[in-house]
Amino acid sequence: MTISQLADWYRARRYQFIAMGEHSQDLSEERIECLNQLSAENSDGEFRIFPGIEFSCREGIHIFAPGVTSLIRETDPVAVAREVRAQGGFSILAHPQRLKWSCPREVLRAVDAVEFWNVGYDGKFLPPRNAPQEFRKMKEINPQLLAVAGHDLHFSDGFYDVAIEMEIPELSLQSVLRILRGGSYQIRSRFFFTDSRARLSWSKATFLRLACWQLDTVRRTRSYLLREST
Repeated sequence: MTISQLADWYRARRYQFIAMGEHSQDLSEERIECLNQLSAENSDGEFRIFPGIEFSCREGIHIFAPGVTSLIRETDPVAVAREVRAQGGFSILAHPQRLKWSCPREVLRAVDAVEFWNVGYDGKFLPPRNAPQEFRKMKEINPQLLAVAGHDLHFSDGFYDVAIEMEIPELSLQSVLRILRGGSYQIRSRFFFTDSRARLSWSKATFLRLACWQLDTVRRTRSYLLREST
């Protein structure tokens, strides 16, 4: 989807802003300038696009930095996270499910947040059943870690309406980053809700595990039927 298409898509669904990340390996200074320009052209007083960069680091680790549009010539994820902070950004360990929730301790101490639910990798409707438990383990290493959710949207079919909800005094990047750093937001979708620290009661965590098990069963059955019909 183009930036213009993304803007139309999210406006139609009553989002007020999106934080969009392009992969660092695909960017040059010229492309970053174009990204900034297109983001500004498709923003107005009621909807904003905040461009950022998803930095590809060694060991397969990706760090998404909303609000940072300067290339960081590092592949060490700790150094990247520190530089993101130095530039006033917010560092997010992206799609940990892809890493099987295994990440060096020093990286967890360096980043601001972990992508608790990535719709592109984890699927629609609910976060992964192991997300609460794995996120708690990460917070034992860094008690300040926050949880976020993202779409990883490349095609419209991949959309699901999870959102980060917050109250901000003005629709600006600095206001959004300030709220993110303070953890004054919620992760919300049609069937799931949690705060910025992914604090789930025992009953909610149990419900999530059972619901995910049922959802996985439906997905496996659907895949089987599709294979049998071809």
